Amino acid sequence: MTAKREQPQKAQITFGKFENVDLRVARVTSAPLAEGTRFPCRVITLELGHLGQRTSVGQYALHTEAELVGKNVVACINLGQREMGSYTSEALVLGAPHPQSPEDQSQATPLFVSPDATAGDQVF
Repeated sequence: MTAKREQPQKAQITFGKFENVDLRVARVTSAPLAEGTRFPCRVITLELGHLGQRTSVGQYALHTEAELVGKNVVACINLGQREMGSYTSEALVLGAPHPQSPEDQSQATPLFVSPDATAGDQVF
């Protein structure tokens, strides 16, 4: 394991604070590579059922668009917007470090959810 991945455990929080994080099942509908970002990223369009669509920009470039489209992932949808180059990210797709990520990047593998899950459902 690289030193980059050996992060200490974070401080304890209350269950009430955790309940404020809105995690949802999101279905990936497109995931083209972003242009003009500092690190290789994908612009991921997420379908959230009754909650509509959101865009997430993240370092998932080591996965092909075909590997992502149609899959269910876990997304946090209440972090607000974040500017990433010329893109606006409206959700955070949760992931784990990709084993082939270059040292200077944080390429990730998304947390996939069963294909039987319904887009927009709460993750708890």
